[in-house]
Amino acid sequence: MPDDVSDGTYVQRVRDGDSSAFRPLLERYEGMVYELTYRYASDEDDAADLAQEVFMRAYNRIDDLRNPDRFASWLYGIALNRCRDYAKNIRRQTFPFSRTEAADQDSTPNPLERQDSKLEREEKGEALWRALDTLTPTYSVPFLMKYRDGMTYKAMSKRLDVSVSALKVRVHRARKKLRTVLENEDLDAIRPE
Repeated sequence: MPDDVSDGTYVQRVRDGDSSAFRPLLERYEGMVYELTYRYASDEDDAADLAQEVFMRAYNRIDDLRNPDRFASWLYGIALNRCRDYAKNIRRQTFPFSRTEAADQDSTPNPLERQDSKLEREEKGEALWRALDTLTPTYSVPFLMKYRDGMTYKAMSKRLDVSVSALKVRVHRARKKLRTVLENEDLDAIRPE
């Protein structure tokens, strides 16, 4: 089959029972998925395992994809969610040790102040992840590609097959929604119980 066949055509073939039609989709996007999983994983083997899980999940849930021509952004959303779950599990397993180790290695004149800033940064980071969890992949994926991955709108457009102007709107709306969620979270934190 020629390389210019649309994602939607392959997706429809998989849905019709042709499992071999998933291979071109895998080959087309394995680089994108591996690039993302490698940013989260501790080594190449873990990144490869994560990427494999992402494609297995996508294959098993391909009937859930509403618009087959948006396969790339849907797949990226699955990969991102899997990576975030992986990162959360890693943090849970390593946080106490890392925190102790960091405190032992801290040789600044005021280690308490430094530890407070570190905790504050970690709390803000956790709050941002919680806020991101409230967004749909339509908004969270472009936001993370822009601000975490440092991608240009043009590169994002190529990868997700969404226009630059639509991506700018999605990133703007994501920022706005995140601000609202984070402000409400702050209010909840200071409200008496």
